[in-house]
Amino acid sequence: MKTRSKGGLMTDFLKNKSHRDSLLQAFLMIIYIVGAVGFVLPELKAEFLPLSGVILYLSALVIFVASRNKIDFVVFMAIAFVVGFGAEAIGVNTGYLFGDYSYGTNLGPKFLGVSLVIGINWGVLALGSASLVKRFVSSLGLKIILSSLLMLSVDLLMEPVAIKSGFWSWGGYNVPLYNYVCWFLVAVFLQWVLFKSGKAETNKVYETLLILIVLFFSFLNLY
Repeated sequence: MKTRSKGGLMTDFLKNKSHRDSLLQAFLMIIYIVGAVGFVLPELKAEFLPLSGVILYLSALVIFVASRNKIDFVVFMAIAFVVGFGAEAIGVNTGYLFGDYSYGTNLGPKFLGVSLVIGINWGVLALGSASLVKRFVSSLGLKIILSSLLMLSVDLLMEPVAIKSGFWSWGGYNVPLYNYVCWFLVAVFLQWVLFKSGKAETNKVYETLLILIVLFFSFLNLY
């Protein structure tokens, strides 16, 4: 009787989409739980803050593995990166978008004053929001609007934590309403591209990541 090697069993496990997705979801849960603990413990916070960008890069890699159409995923993420990063670069360097703000060092390398991982962040939030809304809504217009509002809600949660963690800072004392208006408009454009191009997909791993991001920032807002 033939027996399968451990390597063969692992390959079979990863080829099974249900098993693979469960493994990816578990991995995301672990890194976000560990990240949340690292952020709230004073003796660990200084070590974990500079890893924030790394966590988001890992998150993007995880949902790439989970995506059903790798080409669609890469194409949309490229569009989201160009649009999101471009809007942020205009904002940081001119103040015409979002307002008077600047990025710190805790999100990793920057170009034109903008942390590179921010371009990835726009794509990650767009895909997760689209997946969750698509699961329950059929109207194209409503899907675009609700997905954009969901992205905006995540930004509302992120702002206090991001400022406190040195991800970015504002020239004034408060985050301007104009920031949220611009955020919503960029989100609408990305969701329009995502749904009109047929690249939006319902994906449990995308949704798990979005929920973890919401829980992560909600938890940190308590501290």
